Amino acid sequence: MKIKFGINCWSFPKTFPIESALKAAKGIGYCGYEVGIGLEDFEKFGKDEFKVKFKRIKEISESLGIKIPSVATGLFWRYNPITNSEDALKVIKAECEVASLLDAKIILVVPGSGVSTLSYEEHFEKATNFIQRASIIAEDYGVIIGLENVWNRVFAGPLEFKMLLDKVNKDNVGVYFDVGNTLPHSLPEHWIEVLGKKIFQVHVKDFNLGELKFGIPLSGSINWEAVRRSLEKVGYRGYVLPEVPPYLGDPIKAAEDSFTSLKKIFG
Repeated sequence: MKIKFGINCWSFPKTFPIESALKAAKGIGYCGYEVGIGLEDFEKFGKDEFKVKFKRIKEISESLGIKIPSVATGLFWRYNPITNSEDALKVIKAECEVASLLDAKIILVVPGSGVSTLSYEEHFEKATNFIQRASIIAEDYGVIIGLENVWNRVFAGPLEFKMLLDKVNKDNVGVYFDVGNTLPHSLPEHWIEVLGKKIFQVHVKDFNLGELKFGIPLSGSINWEAVRRSLEKVGYRGYVLPEVPPYLGDPIKAAEDSFTSLKKIFG
């Protein structure tokens, strides 16, 4: 498989300097690094220091020879696209601006969280409207949107997620598939085969059904052989990026162990 190995920024401690994280990622053997934007970044959006920070990250990544394929954020948990679409669209624009500064091609988007005040059908309607508006912003920046499957009380299975994509019906909107987020309610290999070519990028982590916790790939209950076969079947050739928390005792060991697991799984 011509899979490329990248690493998500949250696999390093928040206190770890970005230059150190990029150097560590390159030293371990990753060819890609996913940048994230937090609340402090978002609050500086539109200010000079916002651009200065990400231009600097671009300079460091280029000097090290490591690509930045994508931009992620956890801000959609704070600004729910289903109930607060206007602020969520501002997050989209901030992500797109960062992607433009870094020459990244994909922004990660959570399509909203379920709330009891709306019917299930209304969640689809509001999410569809939000994503269609977001796709126009992304198109202006020349980036594509990867909708991530998460534990968000809505769009919980592959057929529902495909239904959402079909309703959105935009070429620049696909899936940012997270392998570990499928358990315990579904199986990742089923998601891959249903979503196929609409998978733009892949996050990897494991999930232990006995202990109900996430972990390094190969440490839990995911059938990684089935995942690899399914990705081969649909012809996936992009990045796989571990999104695992760092160990308390060492800032880079989790990223190192994840890389070892990726080589074992994908060769």
